[in-house]
Amino acid sequence: MSPLTIIYHFHSSSSQDEEFKSASYQMVYVFNEEAMTEASVLLELLKAYPDSNFQDKTFLNLDDLKAFAKRLAEELDAPQVRIISAQDYNIGIDGAKDLKSFKDIFSKYGELLINESRMKKKNFFGKLFS
Repeated sequence: MSPLTIIYHFHSSSSQDEEFKSASYQMVYVFNEEAMTEASVLLELLKAYPDSNFQDKTFLNLDDLKAFAKRLAEELDAPQVRIISAQDYNIGIDGAKDLKSFKDIFSKYGELLINESRMKKKNFFGKLFS
């Protein structure tokens, strides 16, 4: 499988009508080079995260989102996952002049997380068949 990308949106905390809403990180898009990741896959994995709101695909902090991203990469056997804020993604889009510069957005912005378990499997089998 090809690398995954997660574009997320940060919602700051707010207080309306005496109801306080804490800050959250909402996954907006999850995709790889072939297609969007199916919502059913995301929802099943999200249910395992007690601090997430699986219906809204939100997390209370960025560390939880990163942990989920790594778990998703393991589940889908992706070598890595890049998480990018919607703000950084939009800045990259505004500056893109051609297809190459558009693709560079994914390598310049956000944070790259490596699927360690896949690397270990690959190294083990590489040693085994060498």
